[in-house]
Amino acid sequence: MSVYADLVRYRDLFLNFFQRDLRIRYRGSILGLGWSLIYPAVLVGVYTLVFSVLWKVGDIEHYPLFVLSGLVTWIFFQSSLQAASVSLVSHATLIKQVRFPRQLLALSTVATSLVTFLAMLVVIVPLNLVFVPETRSTFWLVIPLFVPLVALVAGLAVLAASVNAMLRDFEHLLGALFLPWFFLTPVLYTFDMLPGPSAVSAIVHWGNFVSPILIAIRDPLFFGEIPSAGDVVYAVAAGAGSLALGAFVFKRTDDRLAAEL
Repeated sequence: MSVYADLVRYRDLFLNFFQRDLRIRYRGSILGLGWSLIYPAVLVGVYTLVFSVLWKVGDIEHYPLFVLSGLVTWIFFQSSLQAASVSLVSHATLIKQVRFPRQLLALSTVATSLVTFLAMLVVIVPLNLVFVPETRSTFWLVIPLFVPLVALVAGLAVLAASVNAMLRDFEHLLGALFLPWFFLTPVLYTFDMLPGPSAVSAIVHWGNFVSPILIAIRDPLFFGEIPSAGDVVYAVAAGAGSLALGAFVFKRTDDRLAAEL
């Protein structure tokens, strides 16, 4: 796992990349980090209107908070992978000129998206504590779940950056996958609400590696429940597997990056 150990060995370089990405993301913006809160708020408004008013798909109290509590994980996942997939390609000149741990470019985009993730939680947690009293004794359980979530996203970010450097179509393929992937992830619903056979729900639940970690985070954050052991174990295994796969692919492509870019 030396791919990730470089975060410690080259922490100053990583911090420089992270600070630069953060400045670029909000450069010239009046609201700055506030845009990271406006975007999910708009999405929640649209989804609430469609799925809770115009087309009532379930009877979930405080539905906007329910959606927000799942959307925060999905936005972190999607934004990290989108930014990471182009992180090496957009720094082709630097990669060709200087030898350094290139995976830090992808990992810095994850750190930047993590700032947005935490900013959203700063807003969501107090709202849930006020409107959903059950969460007051469970919301802190979200904190240890950051570890498998960040591990999952970091490994996939390194994987996406490496693959896209070799095959530029991957960026567009990834963008096309996100929409159906979103609707197959229980952001707007719970699996109990689905009318189809339970076997289909199980396939969507366990076949989509984003679902268990999203559910595990939303259970204490919105429902005031302890995450199920199955979801937590799955999330930890998925995070470890993601890190291993990302490191494997990066090592196979690292020596060819300068030539391919």
